[in-house]
Amino acid sequence: MQTAKIAEQAGFSGVQIHAAHGYLISQFLSPHHNRRQDQWGGSLENRMRFLLETYTAIRAAVGKDFLVGVKLNSADFQKGGFDESESVQVVQKLSEMGIDFIEVSGGNYESPHMLAAKDSTRKREAFFIDYAEKARAVSQAPLIITGGFRSQNAMEDALSSGHLDLVGVARPFALVPDLANKMQNGTYQTVQTDRIQTGVALVDKKAGAMLEMNWYMTQMDLIGQGKQPDPKLSAWKVLLKTLWENGKAGLSTGRA
Repeated sequence: MQTAKIAEQAGFSGVQIHAAHGYLISQFLSPHHNRRQDQWGGSLENRMRFLLETYTAIRAAVGKDFLVGVKLNSADFQKGGFDESESVQVVQKLSEMGIDFIEVSGGNYESPHMLAAKDSTRKREAFFIDYAEKARAVSQAPLIITGGFRSQNAMEDALSSGHLDLVGVARPFALVPDLANKMQNGTYQTVQTDRIQTGVALVDKKAGAMLEMNWYMTQMDLIGQGKQPDPKLSAWKVLLKTLWENGKAGLSTGRA
């Protein structure tokens, strides 16, 4: 299925399998988490079985004209975890099976690379563009890269490279909900998203990734209430709100 077909069906139903960021399917894929010794663990073939059978079952239920895609880690950035070489093999297999699109991200909520990329990566915006080239070499499915995009120029350059078909944008939408319209009418100004920090090194080291996620969730909550996002929202305010509502558990990953 080509990108044009995805665009053509944008108003129709579809589903995305979340196999990234440390959720259940991601845990099956990762040898760091998956310690099973049966047909669901061990070799990559076994570890990807849960994902492939999930896709097969969904496809059987919805038919060939219903969009079914997957969100997949390029790597989970954990010692002994799911790495790029394994991820590319999963991409190849899903492509051979006829998946409609593959969205690439990375990390999880224990090692949240997508939340705390190093400064040099942030400056180039597209966190996973190098991986996209490797995935493109083995995949016929349209590729979406999510992570780091802020400027319209960077998005257009990434698309022009031919390594991906669609750009995934998340955080800028939490601050500029009408971003797409602004791009279309030429009024979009690049969203500058600095790291969300309290300025206290010990606090930021321990809670920085979760604090950043909660900061953006608060922005989405404001939008959901019909209010405007607040780019100047204090990290301390979010931290205190999180602790008040959830205690210390609000700053943990909730994963073993």
